[in-house]
Amino acid sequence: MEGGKIRDTKKIVLSLLAFFLPLALYAKTLAPTYIPIDSAELALCMKSWGICHPPGFPLYILVGNFFTSIFPFGSLIFKANFLSAIFGAGTILLVYICLTELKVQRSISFLLAIFLAVSSTFWEFSLSADVFTFAAFLIALTFFLVFKNKALWAFFALGLSASHFYISAILAPLFYWFFWGFKIRFREAVICGALFILGFFPQVLMYLRMQKSPEINWGHAEGISGFWYFVRRQEFGSIFLLSNPALKFTLLKVFKHFYLYFVSLTFSFGVILPVITLIAAIFGKFYKNRKLVLVTFAFLTIVAVQLVLLSTIDPAGEDNPFQINKFYLSSFVLFVFLAGAVLNRIVKRLFGEESMYALLLLFVFVMIYLLANFRTNNYAGNYFSQKMVEDALSQLPEGSLGITVSHIVYFGGRYEQKVNGRFAGVTLLYFPNEKNRDNEKYHPELFGRTINKDFVKTIEKGKSMGDAEKYVLWTIAQNLDREIYILQGTFEEGFFAYLRSYIKPHGLWWRVVSDPYAQGDVEQSQRLLSNLQNANIRFLDVELKQQKLDTLNYAVSYHSTGIALAAEGKYDAAVELLEKSYRVRPKGDNVQKELDLIKKTKQLAGEQAKLVGAKDKNGLTEYGNNLFTLGDFSKCSEVFSQLVQIDGNDARSFNNLASCLASMGKKQEARDNYQKALALDPNLDMAKKGLEALGNL
Repeated sequence: MEGGKIRDTKKIVLSLLAFFLPLALYAKTLAPTYIPIDSAELALCMKSWGICHPPGFPLYILVGNFFTSIFPFGSLIFKANFLSAIFGAGTILLVYICLTELKVQRSISFLLAIFLAVSSTFWEFSLSADVFTFAAFLIALTFFLVFKNKALWAFFALGLSASHFYISAILAPLFYWFFWGFKIRFREAVICGALFILGFFPQVLMYLRMQKSPEINWGHAEGISGFWYFVRRQEFGSIFLLSNPALKFTLLKVFKHFYLYFVSLTFSFGVILPVITLIAAIFGKFYKNRKLVLVTFAFLTIVAVQLVLLSTIDPAGEDNPFQINKFYLSSFVLFVFLAGAVLNRIVKRLFGEESMYALLLLFVFVMIYLLANFRTNNYAGNYFSQKMVEDALSQLPEGSLGITVSHIVYFGGRYEQKVNGRFAGVTLLYFPNEKNRDNEKYHPELFGRTINKDFVKTIEKGKSMGDAEKYVLWTIAQNLDREIYILQGTFEEGFFAYLRSYIKPHGLWWRVVSDPYAQGDVEQSQRLLSNLQNANIRFLDVELKQQKLDTLNYAVSYHSTGIALAAEGKYDAAVELLEKSYRVRPKGDNVQKELDLIKKTKQLAGEQAKLVGAKDKNGLTEYGNNLFTLGDFSKCSEVFSQLVQIDGNDARSFNNLASCLASMGKKQEARDNYQKALALDPNLDMAKKGLEALGNL
């Protein structure tokens, strides 16, 4: 009797610890604000019971709406982040209980569950609002019900899981086999099928909510056809991105995904444990245990299908914004079930009922991973994304339009506007892809206006532009009477290249101008960059992949303003900003070459009078070419004017002078000088091409 009470007490204590220890750890390291990539969006959806990006995650949003409404402590984003911590801790509790249902010793079950809790990936996604710990929780709950032989509840839970992440639906045949084998049980199949379908009730609620047009309503789907389009993720190509024209499926990517998955699995669980578990799963006698057969096939099926469906994305791409490891969490839960069964068998064979050595080894692993991952996963002081949003929006004038393709800046900005009541005078336009037309629903006053066709025609001439670029261009062309700004970034440099002559640096933004020869206020841009909260951030200072990429917004902004300063002959200030850009991300030779160019140009500027007096054609030509490269066309034309005075028979100098004048918009003067160059050298191709380009302007 006494022994039974002790066992019951141990059971209760370990169950409580399995939940509250991870929860305390996650609360300690919880993100205090929104961080990449979806946390601000998800928090806003919770607040307004809104519709997030496809497929919408309606159950998660519904639970979040309820939780953030009743939880009395903290800001909206804190509550949303803390909900992930609760789901993370709840998953660990269920993993512990499921392991005991697999007849794994309680102490081993507890330590294995805690091992999952301190693994880097699981820990990371328990610290901010995201849908992945909720997905892991639903999978763990479903298997708990299966192990308890609750068939009806298990199929209902599986339906809930599939309504959140469709991939869970592939487990339905395995569950049917588990409960009834290969027998045809029509009545059971119908009832369980009905309960599985009932688990999709959040989708019905999402459809009804869409028609109410909530404050956050991604896609603004209308009617059954619009809803079907939305839940199939057609905006992004398909449910699993397979038909997205920007992402191509290849077998090489499949192999990369499988390789990186097993690398992640191996290093997430101490190398030894994954190796022996996978070997035992293949060669062990798991087929004698129905539960382990189910878990094994569920694990292999989930992993195989998930990785193949992700294989439109190159997981090894350095600047790939997708954080692939978040898709691993559900399979990691199943892996821990297998690992527990394997470890339990090994312990019994080697040590009988004495498990002290195994427990000690597990405890050491848990402590090593806890200490090793603490710095990386301690988000308690991570305000980078919020500061970036505040840095950006504080630079926009009242009444201006801010255009961005950054998910975190847009939804972080909306969070600041809707929740914190800041930057209300700024209109943010978000362009996630060429199909999304949400801006037209949110801001109809900016669309349907007269398009400046001359502006569009001038920019489109001679360029091959995609649908997304054209849509942004037409939006700008309807609102040229407003101040329009585009957020800078590495992706944006390429995406908005067609506007290059029409954008001038403005701190972290480019300001759109209708005259390509207009001068930007480079001194104002310089001032804006001198008063940033993230002024000294570096690529290596942050751990989150998306935040690393976001640091490059600062690098690009320092760079663009630095080049603009160099174009006005402010070489020292230009060098300071380019060096700051290089400090953010010390990679690439282009910035170093530009620094060398600016320093050399500064030297030649100090020697200009001497070069003219000595009639040093080579030195002046180098100086003029440098000025042209830096965009100082006025000074460039001055230098080449001096050169043609020194030698009136040098066709190349006339050609170079013409190029400088053309870049200033002085087309007739440029044409005259191209013709002078051709009169001196009829075979000078550069001058022929220059004249041809003038004709196209």
